[in-house]
Amino acid sequence: MIYTGLDGSKSFSISYSPLRKRWYPTHKQGRRICVVPSDLCFVKMEKAFSKKPSQIRDYYSIEVLEKFGKLPWDVALHGDNIILGVYKNFRSEGCYSVDLEVFSLARVLKLLGVDGYVLDLGRRKTTLVRVEGGLLKSYRVVLRGGDYLSRLINPEDPEEGERLKKEKGLEIKQVYEGLKGILSSLNLEEDVPVLLSGGGANLKGIKDLFKKLIKNPHCEPIYTSAFGASLKFVLKTPYPDFVERELSPQEIKTVGVLLLGGFFLFGFSYFGMERLWSVERLREREKTEFKKLFPNAPTAGIRQQVLSKATREDPFQLTVKLSELSPKLKEGMKIYSFEFSDGSLLVKGEGEESKVREINPKLVKKTPSGTLEFELEIK
Repeated sequence: MIYTGLDGSKSFSISYSPLRKRWYPTHKQGRRICVVPSDLCFVKMEKAFSKKPSQIRDYYSIEVLEKFGKLPWDVALHGDNIILGVYKNFRSEGCYSVDLEVFSLARVLKLLGVDGYVLDLGRRKTTLVRVEGGLLKSYRVVLRGGDYLSRLINPEDPEEGERLKKEKGLEIKQVYEGLKGILSSLNLEEDVPVLLSGGGANLKGIKDLFKKLIKNPHCEPIYTSAFGASLKFVLKTPYPDFVERELSPQEIKTVGVLLLGGFFLFGFSYFGMERLWSVERLREREKTEFKKLFPNAPTAGIRQQVLSKATREDPFQLTVKLSELSPKLKEGMKIYSFEFSDGSLLVKGEGEESKVREINPKLVKKTPSGTLEFELEIK
């Protein structure tokens, strides 16, 4: 099974074996799991007021509608807490599933088995995700990223600023001070390990700003979000997945009635119909009655023979040929095939030489065991 995390134009795919519980990166494309950018998401974690999923969903359906309007949302219960996820202005057509970016980033640290920060430096925004105990603890989003730093270098010509930023990085005073301002607004703690993510992770000199860096051996920083999304159905996490699972009481009742009806029909068809409409029993009865009326006729093509005998026309030709064949066959002979064409019956078989010679076959052939294979034609 192949899953492809898709973060804008960036993608990362893994191939997963559910039986072996193993995965590995692949260049093939599979089921697309689309990343919803962090600035289009709202995630809330709080104490659960109930353990019943139906009550929780009823409560948050009203809260989301009042605060955000009719937006896609989902909620998950994890221990004594709930995790609510909402997103907006994101088209999910062509996506097998969606994953909020903060969940994708947090999932990577869970895979690496490290607690700390994921600092995602994108072009138009910067996202900071904190993970504790392998789960999302908190997150912040600042709508300033790489484009903001480029404009600080050259407000009149951002493209030139972008070129200089890539070439010299934090050696440029405006880039250094601008990035420090972004980190300050995120309240990033200096002694907590950090995984750098996004295109900004490649800025020259940026690693010198952090005391503890986390390494991700699975992908380049620019693919971190897409990589985390590709693990959505592989790495078990308690985040809302925007997949409808719970059935309403009325739906449960309907499903129960359908299942009960299905079992009843199955039982009737398996046991009742076999007794009422057994084809094999009908065939045996046909043979018995046919033998009573026509004891010397072979029981082949019974329906056609009965029809031919019930008419005033000439008897069924195959019946006549089979009747002529019957006295010719000797005990112990094996019949391999019958061919009936243009009023001629060709029989192929095998038997002892002395018995085969008695029936005057059309062709004979000696076998290694000493018997004769023969072809007998009745015209």
